[in-house]
Amino acid sequence: MEEDAAVQGHRTYTGTTPEGEAAVGRIAIWAASVEDNLVELCARLINSDNREAGYAVTVNMSASSVIQLARKLVTDSNKVSEKDKTEVLAMLTEAKAALEQRNKILHGRVGELMFEGKTTFFHRRRKGPVPVGQNPGWHSTSLGLEELDKIGARLFDVSEDLWGYVYLPPD
Repeated sequence: MEEDAAVQGHRTYTGTTPEGEAAVGRIAIWAASVEDNLVELCARLINSDNREAGYAVTVNMSASSVIQLARKLVTDSNKVSEKDKTEVLAMLTEAKAALEQRNKILHGRVGELMFEGKTTFFHRRRKGPVPVGQNPGWHSTSLGLEELDKIGARLFDVSEDLWGYVYLPPD
């Protein structure tokens, strides 16, 4: 019986429904796919014949740093058409925005209460140390199931677009 209480404890205080938990899980799944496809994009841009060099360059980089690198690589490339540059830069802008939405959810603290079917996620706006005596700058975002699903769908779309550019032959 003790084991059941432990399982229920970690499920009871999530501040969302099982459907909300599943939506957050899909956000995590598709965000990881976006990050993987960003690495694949950089690896392709660094050396399309041997991606190992690209993997070595990006191995310990944050998603934000990989996006910055991809922007530089695609902008400076003489092998990428102007049309593709425009499209890839738009994909990178969308990836950055979608991953920032993800951060507020996956790197936030989930509130214990639901208001109007929404879960509140608390997150810090500013990274780094906070001066002594100052508030760390916590902010909140309240999202319902439909809004969480839209974020998951956005990440899925970004992942698919990046995958298509990396793996499908050009038109």
